[in-house]
Amino acid sequence: MNKNRLEGHLGAKSGGPQVTADALAAPVNAGRRRLFRGFGGGAGVLLTVSAKSALGGGICQSPSAMMSGNTSPRPGTGVTCSGGRSPGYWVQPQHSPNWVVAGGVFPQFSGQVVVCTSSLTKVAFTDISTQGTTIQSIFPGWSPAVAGVGNVSIWWAINKPNDAMFGGSGGVGQLLRHLSCAWLNAGYFKSDSAKYPLTREQVVDMWLKLKSTGTYCPGSLTCTKPWTASEVITYISNMYDINSPVDNLCKK
Repeated sequence: MNKNRLEGHLGAKSGGPQVTADALAAPVNAGRRRLFRGFGGGAGVLLTVSAKSALGGGICQSPSAMMSGNTSPRPGTGVTCSGGRSPGYWVQPQHSPNWVVAGGVFPQFSGQVVVCTSSLTKVAFTDISTQGTTIQSIFPGWSPAVAGVGNVSIWWAINKPNDAMFGGSGGVGQLLRHLSCAWLNAGYFKSDSAKYPLTREQVVDMWLKLKSTGTYCPGSLTCTKPWTASEVITYISNMYDINSPVDNLCKK
């Protein structure tokens, strides 16, 4: 593939504008592409493919494996990979028991949260009576963009990533949304029969490096083209094995 064609692939239409080097000031919805390391040697060349990961047969390489040129589709020898579950899965109240398995705490609400009907009102942040696992407890250095807001549940980032407290539609919410799902997936899929390709430590490292430098390069690798926040979002979101739609949630 020549340079122009490669750049055309990387610049293909997506679900929103690309995240700039300012990174956490304006991460956005990335297109649903799969990114693969194209060549051996130093990290950096990313190619798009249309295949979606599937439990037991999909490709869900770790970033370091992709960037170092490792072509194995599995996170370890003899291990079956799982691309994890999507925001639409983790946000649903009926899946709250799986938060416990994943090592997280689902929030509690002042009323029962259900799928919306015409007689119900949408869930507001003020309807959360107990935040559960918070963004601040996982991703150091984040603070709400709205004055007076304290701890914020990762559930709210998953449910409302474009909320004003994340800076609106051009803010950090989309990155936090997918990193939060990756954190839950890393805690939930830990067996050799379904192992997530990222550890929780690696998920947090993604956040810290993006926050401090605007780009991500895993571990001790030297990356010639480190990932932007948009590329991190794309990597995580395009691995999802279960890509449930996000229902409109209301308070009963």
